[in-house]
Amino acid sequence: MKQEHFTPPVSVYLFSFIFIFQFINTHGQNTTVPHKNSGFLDFNGYYDTREFSVLTVNILAKLPHRLEYFSLTNFQSEPHSSDLKSFYSEQNIRWKINKKIPIDLTYQYVIRHGEENDDHRIGLRWKPSETFTRFFKKINMSYTINPMFAQFRVNKKSSYMTMIEHVYRIKILPKILKNKIYLSGFADQNFIYKNGKIAFEWVTEHQLGIRLIDQFFAIAEYRINTFMPERKQGLGYGLEYKIIF
Repeated sequence: MKQEHFTPPVSVYLFSFIFIFQFINTHGQNTTVPHKNSGFLDFNGYYDTREFSVLTVNILAKLPHRLEYFSLTNFQSEPHSSDLKSFYSEQNIRWKINKKIPIDLTYQYVIRHGEENDDHRIGLRWKPSETFTRFFKKINMSYTINPMFAQFRVNKKSSYMTMIEHVYRIKILPKILKNKIYLSGFADQNFIYKNGKIAFEWVTEHQLGIRLIDQFFAIAEYRINTFMPERKQGLGYGLEYKIIF
């Protein structure tokens, strides 16, 4: 008889995560600092040289009690088409464990096009650029690293230490160019365990943005996905519009 591995609905993970850390935070402090809403909506439309189109929507919201929400959602077309048919999304809830320590406890819900292929991940997010402030400020760079220590999926055995996310952003000569050009990107370092050995598969994107007017940018992006059977590299180019609040 086949044994099924049950994974609770995402709402159970999400609300349990928020409840636990809201409780810890509420009972661990005597004073309440008024919260100020902040974040952004970020829309990116690309054409990839591998002959498909992508719409990416990024959302960041700073929540009360050191909580933060971030999501990335990609809508992608079939080759030689502009109709967006498949999607991939990462929904993140982060909780900063201490105001003075740049480390977040993270929960990530990964949603993929298809059946029974979504993941739940638990990890820690560290901000080296807020630890070694002087060095990173000098090179106008922010950098975070987020190892995922546990991963759960419906009808699949749980796995551990599955990946490390690297995310960065660099302002290119901000004083001279008046914050008009940036370089940003991420690298997902995926752990593959086979025959007692560890190998890595990479999904990485590096985006150059040039401000045209206000928060409207022309963008070019170099992409690598070693999971793909062929044409693992591509160049995307398009436009970005960002709403900051």
